[in-house]
Amino acid sequence: MGTLAKIVCKTAGIAGLSAVAYDAWSVGKETSLKVSHHVTADHFEKVIDTTRTLDFESPIKNSIQGKVREFRMDSPIFPVWGKVKGFFEGIFESLADNIIPVTLSSIALAGKGFFAKLGAWSLAGYGVYTVMKEGFGFGKQSPID
Repeated sequence: MGTLAKIVCKTAGIAGLSAVAYDAWSVGKETSLKVSHHVTADHFEKVIDTTRTLDFESPIKNSIQGKVREFRMDSPIFPVWGKVKGFFEGIFESLADNIIPVTLSSIALAGKGFFAKLGAWSLAGYGVYTVMKEGFGFGKQSPID
């Protein structure tokens, strides 16, 4: 395989993996906010539910319960945990959705000779297919129909 073909194959592999990595990072950021809100809301619901009633009426217990509720509600652990959890969920979900371009890019980047060309050409074909399907709607069922 010539030098130009090697450069083209490696460039295609790097471009494909870069696009998938960017997509995964973006989806991870979006998912982190959604999951953080859900985790925080679930935590608040549990805190309110457990501190809503007293066993018997007592001003001291009521005060303690209020202070503990405020402490638990102001805890930064749950929003941070939700963001981290959501970020990794988004990244892995995106990587799972993009398994075909990851595989083809890896073959183009790591393969030699025929396999590198096969990966690069397959990646180019998949890119054309994606543009035709997502951009022009070929092969997609219209939600109106």
